[in-house]
Amino acid sequence: MTTPLDSGARPPAPNSTRRLLLTSILASYASSFIPWTLAGAQTPASAPASANVLDDFLSVSQLITGHATLDAAQAKRLHDGLVATMPSFAEQLSALAAFVASNKPAAHDLQTSLDAANAPFAKLPAQIATAWYIGVVGSGAAARCVTYESSLMNIVVADRLKPPSYAYGPYGSWGRNPLAA
Repeated sequence: MTTPLDSGARPPAPNSTRRLLLTSILASYASSFIPWTLAGAQTPASAPASANVLDDFLSVSQLITGHATLDAAQAKRLHDGLVATMPSFAEQLSALAAFVASNKPAAHDLQTSLDAANAPFAKLPAQIATAWYIGVVGSGAAARCVTYESSLMNIVVADRLKPPSYAYGPYGSWGRNPLAA
């Protein structure tokens, strides 16, 4: 039986646990709309790269991949991923960019020139090429997939092939061990 509001009866006390739960859900939902750059949650690994560093990364990447035009947004994501997985990436990149600027090697001679110079950053071109072509930065447990559809391995063959997005068999077929079947 409901009582009219004007009867003078006291409304029930609010449930503090329920209010706390609702407040925390609302706060977490609202905080998802705050850009992390405004929230001050940047770490040095996720700090925005300067224009010169991205320019160096793009110019070195163009030499390594053999593509005159590369997507700048993807370059930033790959750069940030490489910085996050390799603590010394920024220093190695600047050394590689300086080496390329001073020696001006052809793309097919870059690795040979780095090996002949016994450069400490000689493995960097392979890591950059892997990032662009496969879309993965890092290795092992630290590997991160940065891009898939727009990786160069799929762009190069896009006129004939489309990258698969699902297993070709029935649902769950990729989960069975083919040797045990």
